[in-house]
Amino acid sequence: MAKPMNLALRQMLEGMTLTFDAAAAGDMDATLQFNVTGAEPGTYHLRIAKGDCTFHLGAAVDPTLTITTPSDVWLKISRGELNAQEALMQGLYQVQGDFSLLTRMGTLFKTPESTPAGVSAYAAPREQRPAGPIALSGMTWMTVAFIPWILFWVTFHIPGVSSWVSVGLPFLLALFIVVYRRVFAKPTWMEWGGLGFFTLAGILTLVGDSTFATWGSVISSIVMGALWLGTLVFTDMPLSADYSKWGYIKRMWLTSLFIHPNVAISLMWGWLFLVMAAFGIGAILLPHLETILTVIRFVLLVPGFIFTSAYQKGAANRRIANVDEALARMRTWAIVGLVVAVAMILTILIAL
Repeated sequence: MAKPMNLALRQMLEGMTLTFDAAAAGDMDATLQFNVTGAEPGTYHLRIAKGDCTFHLGAAVDPTLTITTPSDVWLKISRGELNAQEALMQGLYQVQGDFSLLTRMGTLFKTPESTPAGVSAYAAPREQRPAGPIALSGMTWMTVAFIPWILFWVTFHIPGVSSWVSVGLPFLLALFIVVYRRVFAKPTWMEWGGLGFFTLAGILTLVGDSTFATWGSVISSIVMGALWLGTLVFTDMPLSADYSKWGYIKRMWLTSLFIHPNVAISLMWGWLFLVMAAFGIGAILLPHLETILTVIRFVLLVPGFIFTSAYQKGAANRRIANVDEALARMRTWAIVGLVVAVAMILTILIAL
């Protein structure tokens, strides 16, 4: 697989951590700083220590080597379109500090090895997965985490099915998932949220709450939307990333090359569940349209899965000119979504 060719300068520098060769570095302790001018200005540094390489925004305290370069020059060097030594001799960029570090960059940062078609150069080792005796991949665990909700949605809308079945079975499965993951790893927001929702649903069922008997399915969609959006506001790891990360080498997890597409996917799912909730509200308030609105509500899951699959393809090679601004905008929309979720809950309570 060729090295990514269409990345922004910030993304390219982050990507250097993924091609870092720890064996070549040995016990090196160094900091490589980039002062970037031109179309994509910024200051960044790479910290090499204890056999690892990490990317950081801003200037370093005491860089070992500082490279001052226009963004287009370093992008051409990174893509192999320009020889680094020749560009330096021509004065296209400047260096200050330990020049020997510059000469070692070709061995410290290597081009990803060729991989079979469709396989990421940064794919995780085959054995990497969430801890525990059940040998499931991260994305399979995401499917498992969805099962309690799917059971609830299906049984809630089947006439004659006892609420003890529609709530009890999802609760037991959600409890098993959280206990298992708590013992061997760490439950995700989706897993904790599922247990919390079905615990509350069980309590409301136990006391015979008529509100939940009518609005339970709609409320579940609102809660699900809030869970997806909440991870974009209150955590550093988007909900989808908690599962998809297991498919990539661990260095990838902290880069915007991984975080950005997962923020976009989690934002989409959060809003999709809120739209589904809106159709659910319509189905209750407009009984003569209940069937068609309910069908539309759950069919909306299909484009959600299609978007997720399509967006993930080539996500790590997608150019984002200003990734920090893009992430900030999406997190703003996540906050808006959480406000909408609260407004929906209040609307239901007021309507009653």
